[in-house]
Amino acid sequence: MPTFRRKAAEQEIKGVGQKVKGVAQEIAGRATGNADLRAKGEVNQVAGHVRSRAGEAARKIGSAVSREKSRSRR
Repeated sequence: MPTFRRKAAEQEIKGVGQKVKGVAQEIAGRATGNADLRAKGEVNQVAGHVRSRAGEAARKIGSAVSREKSRSRR
């Protein structure tokens, strides 16, 4: 797997992990009544979603570029 697509996949996975962390923080914040922890969890969820989507987009772009390169070689 080319480096660009591998890095994109890593970002996608890290984004999912960040979303999970955010959910845990939000739940803990709600359970303890800690508004700061809850807000931090919500921020992590949004940031994780953005990171995941950016990684997904980069991975798809990398795949499309690879397909075009292989087509032009024929």
